[in-house]
Amino acid sequence: MAATARALRSAGRDVELISLPSRSVGTAPDGVHLRPVRVFERNYLERALAFRDAVGRNLEASRPDVVHFRGVFEGQAALAYAKRRGIPAIFEANGLPSVELQYHYPAVGRSMSMLGHLRSLEAQTLEAADVVITQSETTLAFLRGRGLRPNTPAFVIPNGADVVPLADTNARPGPPQVLYAGTLAPWQGVAELLMAARRCNRVRPVRFVLAGPVRNRWKKQLERHLRRLKVEDVVELTGPIPRDVLARRIAAADVCVAPLRRDMRNKNQGCSPIKLYEYMAAGRGLLTTDLPCTREIVDETRGVLIDAPRPKRLAESVLSMLDDAEGTRRLGRAARAWVEQHATWQHRIRALKDVYERFC
Repeated sequence: MAATARALRSAGRDVELISLPSRSVGTAPDGVHLRPVRVFERNYLERALAFRDAVGRNLEASRPDVVHFRGVFEGQAALAYAKRRGIPAIFEANGLPSVELQYHYPAVGRSMSMLGHLRSLEAQTLEAADVVITQSETTLAFLRGRGLRPNTPAFVIPNGADVVPLADTNARPGPPQVLYAGTLAPWQGVAELLMAARRCNRVRPVRFVLAGPVRNRWKKQLERHLRRLKVEDVVELTGPIPRDVLARRIAAADVCVAPLRRDMRNKNQGCSPIKLYEYMAAGRGLLTTDLPCTREIVDETRGVLIDAPRPKRLAESVLSMLDDAEGTRRLGRAARAWVEQHATWQHRIRALKDVYERFC
């Protein structure tokens, strides 16, 4: 969201950003007018509908010439407003609720009625949008199977990273470090990573750092895993950390990992993990799961791909990368060069500007 707002502002457009309050709202660039919306409903669907209604009121107040939305609920209000005004409606569709909600609220996946309602809403939104932007070719193919019309202009604009001067990577005391950065959610393969940590430390000392936010219920599960596996001394859970601190953590890692599970969310719907771009931009050797969406970012010249994040396979691959330090550094250098040439945020900003110049 913040990257999109910066891109549109850099193109000389005034931007009204309507969103729920978050830590990132205060970082918006000059020229981006923030309209944080507070909703107090506890139920997810009630909150979504309240946000939809608030978006409709804000659109009528601000009277924009283009609407750019990211969710199907607020998309109802955005599309209705765009139709009344005869203006373009752009749907930035990176994840659909019929997929995402099953991972956060398992009961949704057990309700055929709820899934049916969600899929109907998604199809209506995809059919009505004038332009669709998404994060990967995998996701675009998935959207076409969920209602995106063949003749709707659709564009893939993945995530990216800033390439900054490399940090000092001279040898430091202590065991090598393996880093995971991102939300500590089950579908990210973090439980499998903890089991791999135990296997690695049976062979040689290796420190694992898991840096990112975690929901309370997931945190309790991870803490139980740590105790059961007896890896509390070799695994650090940092919690959320500032971006500059995270950048230093990435730079200090010997291997960076993204052990995504081969589930519907990752394999079928697809994703564009920012962590992969940030690992590569920092010139770090990376290890990730071989999925259609990760193949769009990483190949064997830029990282190590494994068929699935099984603990034994993860541990073997991590140890192999640590043992072949020069080969791992070579992968990191190739990855950084690829980001510089193809995947910086400036590349993504230019792509978004092109879409707006063509259709808005």
